[in-house]
Amino acid sequence: MLDLRSHFSRFLDAAPERLHFAAHSHHPWPDVTREAQLQAWDDAARLVDDKWEHVLGPVLDEFRAHAADHLGLPDPNTIAVAPNTHEFLMRILSCCPADRPVRILTSDGEFHSFGRQVARLEEDGSAAVTRVPTEPFATFEDRFRAAAGDAFDLVFVSQVFFNSGFAADARRLALAARSDAMVVIDGYHGFMARRRT
Repeated sequence: MLDLRSHFSRFLDAAPERLHFAAHSHHPWPDVTREAQLQAWDDAARLVDDKWEHVLGPVLDEFRAHAADHLGLPDPNTIAVAPNTHEFLMRILSCCPADRPVRILTSDGEFHSFGRQVARLEEDGSAAVTRVPTEPFATFEDRFRAAAGDAFDLVFVSQVFFNSGFAADARRLALAARSDAMVVIDGYHGFMARRRT
């Protein structure tokens, strides 16, 4: 078994008596993240206003290459990066028809940043949202796939649900959508937390 403790020495040494089991955003950070923060600060000091050409050029390209490699994608340029979920979702929704409410298929287990935004769109009549209950988990994929056969502009579902850790077969869910639907798989809670198969 691969022992990665040496890569997390600052977190582990800060409280050696602590036992931590969360595989989530509150997990210990690897030492390299501290080095990256310091490098970002040094780059900003060195480049001042020209830092964005560096960050949005070579740094972003390197990130995309690492992410594409981890995901097994053939082209790093297929990785879209956004500063937050709101901006990313608005970019996605801008591809949908504007003359009627956007028809969205999703689950009732999506992360707050998406769930709150589509709830707000529903409130003002900008979206018609169908939420498939995640529980019971044993039948979720079948129920979601059955619903995906209807006419939706956007199919948005998590690979791993933040509130339960349930992992759906994202490929099967995506393939169930009609060809005219945009499919978004929220991979945040699964990225780097699950083994590649």
